Amino acid sequence: MKSRAAFKRAAARIKLPVGALRNAARQGMRELLGFGDPRNPLRWDPNSGLWGGYASYHTSDANPDWWQSAIATWVLVRYLEATGSTDPAYQEVLDRTFELNVSKPGSRAPLNFANEYMDDTGWWGLAWTEAARYELNVRGDSTLADRYLAVAEWDANYIASAPRSCGGIVWQLGYPPDTISNAEFAALSAELYAIRHVRGPFHDGREAASWLRQARWALFYLRSRRLVNPRAGTVRDGLTRRCLPQAGPFTYTEGEVADAFIQMGAALHNNWYFAQARTFLDYTMGPSSGMSRDLVLQEYCEPLPSMCHSTRQFDMSSFKGIFVQAVVDYDLATGTHVYRPWLQAQAGAILAHAVSDRKRPARCTTPHRCQFGFYWSRDVAPPSAPVPVSLASHTSALQALVAALAG
Repeated sequence: MKSRAAFKRAAARIKLPVGALRNAARQGMRELLGFGDPRNPLRWDPNSGLWGGYASYHTSDANPDWWQSAIATWVLVRYLEATGSTDPAYQEVLDRTFELNVSKPGSRAPLNFANEYMDDTGWWGLAWTEAARYELNVRGDSTLADRYLAVAEWDANYIASAPRSCGGIVWQLGYPPDTISNAEFAALSAELYAIRHVRGPFHDGREAASWLRQARWALFYLRSRRLVNPRAGTVRDGLTRRCLPQAGPFTYTEGEVADAFIQMGAALHNNWYFAQARTFLDYTMGPSSGMSRDLVLQEYCEPLPSMCHSTRQFDMSSFKGIFVQAVVDYDLATGTHVYRPWLQAQAGAILAHAVSDRKRPARCTTPHRCQFGFYWSRDVAPPSAPVPVSLASHTSALQALVAALAG
């Protein structure tokens, strides 16, 4: 494991007053939810209950994006948990997102946020599982918690029963399995086991046992197909149609695999799973992975001439936040806070390099001045960046700011 001293040196390079962090997270969240500039294309749309998709902050293109709306819902709930907020304005966004999208006959996701993409469905399942915990543990609304939990379990069952290829969960129906979909399913199943296993309003021993079997199966599958290497902390992207592993890691595949082990460790109170998770976290944070620059996250393509400008750039803009979420989950599950300085370093780097308002990059005096770009580890002006500010880059950075608050 990386030493605490190394993480503290990374955090010390960028001063991050607690007040500035809290303010940036709050203003960035307000911008995400549309409480700032009403013309903001990143905002939540109360008519659809979704967020804008492939939209730069200086364009008018704001088509809803399905899986990134799941990530936005997830980060909203994590923010409410980290701050202990029960603000009815935030609750309205959460409730309306659910009500407008839980049943959409004739659409590509007609029921319970499921579609032909197992990874999309997994993100929604994780978001509603988190929402159920928030409603139960923070707001004390067991009715809403039960409603959200029912959808999360429906999504997990939908993924489990979908046709498989090469013995595993596919990323899209008719295609081969990939690492992210199986890791999401492992994490989701482990979280559902934890909720059903613990004594309380949702205890169900039979359901708990079923989810534990699913989580164990998914982790075994990842290892058996050589999609993950727990000794080295490395992952592959997925399988070919001939069931052979292909391509290398991204920050989010490393992070979601780690989070699957973390959720199992938390559910079973088993430190072995936490030790497994650390190999993936520490490998990604190390310089040899290509995904870290002075202990600040980057995608492997950021140092290249293209700087990640590609057809996948708006998907990739979501990736770093998902990794950071795994890191804070490790700290919260273990109670060690070993990664807290690293989390502070990510937040400090974002405020130093990735705020769209270049006149006052770390102030975030209004929501509209708190739009966040893709590049954390280098100074790239968001208005002229090869990968522009988008919903994905904004929510990814917000995940890091919220993680620094929570960790």
